[in-house]
Amino acid sequence: MKKNWLYLLLMIMTVLLLISCGAEQQEEQIEEDADQQELEETGETERDEEEQVLDEATGHDEGDVVENEGGTFTLISKQDDIESQETGPMIVDITQINASSGQLQGDLADFLETTEIEYIQVDMEVENTSDDTIFFYPGQATITTNTGEQLESDMWLSDHIDGEFIGAVRKSGSQFFILENSTADEIETVRIIINAPHNEEWEDVGDKIDFTVEF
Repeated sequence: MKKNWLYLLLMIMTVLLLISCGAEQQEEQIEEDADQQELEETGETERDEEEQVLDEATGHDEGDVVENEGGTFTLISKQDDIESQETGPMIVDITQINASSGQLQGDLADFLETTEIEYIQVDMEVENTSDDTIFFYPGQATITTNTGEQLESDMWLSDHIDGEFIGAVRKSGSQFFILENSTADEIETVRIIINAPHNEEWEDVGDKIDFTVEF
């Protein structure tokens, strides 16, 4: 009889211990989820603020020098006479491309962990002309330059204009490509490559976009 009571007591203690551990794990998970959400929201806010500084710095004419809280920016070259590109039901309008140099300070310098930056900004508007849901990723474009660089857009600075285009919708934004081995004044041509759009069955509904812009 004593053995049975001892066994029962041991089982009860084991169950209570498991319940306690489960509650602690659940509480830790809730705290981790809250911390992660706060981190994402903070990062998104910082990204928007820093992107706005760069946008303000490049919305001018060639040779303009702009000073703001992010630093001093010089627009080296600009091209806004670019023919729209069509692929399937999608229209991609590159409204302008800028090549710029910047001397950074303050929060922007801290955010990018540098005091100097050479970059290309591609502003685009993308439209789905059909009523179908189309998947298209112009924000994941790859560019190459006459200086031999192949670059992906900086995810922290660039707008999110990818993914589902549910029916006849339009999205727009700026994509920033940080030059790594060349300077803005060396850029003469930029080649832009975007993968083909596809439908919900993962079937291509157009061709890959591939064209070159000259400054």
